[in-house]
Amino acid sequence: MRFLSDDRKVESKSPCMQVIAAGLSRCATSSLQAALESDVLGYEPCMHMAHIAPHADREKLILAALKETNAKERQKILHKVFDGYKATSDYPGWIFTDDLMDMYPDAIVILNQRESAEAWLQSIGQSLKFFGTMSYYVPTFLWQTDRLHYWMHIYGYERLKERFPNLKGLYTTEFYQLHNDWVREEAKKRGRKVVEWYPKDSWKPICEALDKEPPKDGRPFPRLNDSAQMALVKRILIGRGLISWAALGAAVWAGWTYGPGLLREYL
Repeated sequence: MRFLSDDRKVESKSPCMQVIAAGLSRCATSSLQAALESDVLGYEPCMHMAHIAPHADREKLILAALKETNAKERQKILHKVFDGYKATSDYPGWIFTDDLMDMYPDAIVILNQRESAEAWLQSIGQSLKFFGTMSYYVPTFLWQTDRLHYWMHIYGYERLKERFPNLKGLYTTEFYQLHNDWVREEAKKRGRKVVEWYPKDSWKPICEALDKEPPKDGRPFPRLNDSAQMALVKRILIGRGLISWAALGAAVWAGWTYGPGLLREYL
């Protein structure tokens, strides 16, 4: 299941990033990933949080990058994650947009957005906010990938607070606007054009920016809604975490209850 398992193999690890989708999570990132990987656009593989969360080694690299304050050293770490991918959409890509623009100077920058800041706020609060809370951390603590996932959120928050020191909260419409303006400003510093895109725009602006032909078969733009799946993922993660705690408790109880007797018998 997406976000829980990932068997994708990236054959090449050479730098080949051609598209940087810099919009925040819950800004049609999965739909955009599907479009980028389709036969219409052909930018496969596309990095997405779904290809990070199931892998402790990748999560550790992202954590190391979030903690690294030296840009050159941070980008060395990020090359280990993003090289070999032709595109990126969703976290952790968007939080490193400035680094990615330096690492891949020829990549097209797309700023994928929701129809409004309010719509984004409602969506993010219903889906991803949970993963940075103790309600997630404590039940899932025994699973390394889940522990690391939690800390990715925490250190991500710290990095964003440093980037926007006057920010009153990350789950605010203010943050949504600040991030989008930051992407535009970082692109402007580097003389890069930003393709502003909303899901209602469909294929046309992206195809034009990437010099691709829109689909002639009239197919609609992919529309993946991760909200329902994320709700299921939450239940599975919490469920397996609680089962792990129960198993650990049972093992400790059995050892405490029967262990001394077994030791006396065999000694």
